[in-house]
Amino acid sequence: MNLTGVIIDGGYAKGLDTLTVLLKIGNDTVLERQVREMKKVCQEIILVTNQPHSYLPILGSSIRIITDYYKGTGTLSGMHAALSLAKNDTLRVVTPDMPFLSVDAVPQMIYEKKQSGVQLVVPEWEGHLQLFHGIYDRSCIEATQELVEQEQLGIMSLLERITFKVLRCIDNSSFSFRIQSLEDYQQVLEHNKNFRVNSINEGLETNHQ
Repeated sequence: MNLTGVIIDGGYAKGLDTLTVLLKIGNDTVLERQVREMKKVCQEIILVTNQPHSYLPILGSSIRIITDYYKGTGTLSGMHAALSLAKNDTLRVVTPDMPFLSVDAVPQMIYEKKQSGVQLVVPEWEGHLQLFHGIYDRSCIEATQELVEQEQLGIMSLLERITFKVLRCIDNSSFSFRIQSLEDYQQVLEHNKNFRVNSINEGLETNHQ
């Protein structure tokens, strides 16, 4: 399985003065939890950030740290940078505010991508596509570059330009929980032991040309 894991830095959560990815849960930061989980299936891990000095003391050379080519254009520019520089043609893209990240479904998602030939396999939970848990093909680079250059920075716009397949999540799913505020972080600290990551089953297939 030749897979690159990508973490796109998103800065600070509302009400917190610490970078989200550096928040502590137990003895580890969110970043350390994510890297440890992704290393189970990824041969390469990339952190895309415009603040590399904040992470070098923690990460050293354990993962690759790169910066955006298009500055100030959000997560799409981070995705573009990763698609450009990754060693592998298949990428798992996440954001740093996901403390309960899981790779359990990744082999199935990669299988579905190979079988269908789509550029993206994306989980769906309660009607919401989880684009930052998706498996992307490097060929998405053209669409991301076009969107960034046209200043269409919403990631949902990407779906209008690539082919994709949706896998429906089953059961109560915590993998999609994100720390976007102080209240979210407090919830994570209070309930960390009670959260569990559930599986993804194949759902409805949707292809866009």
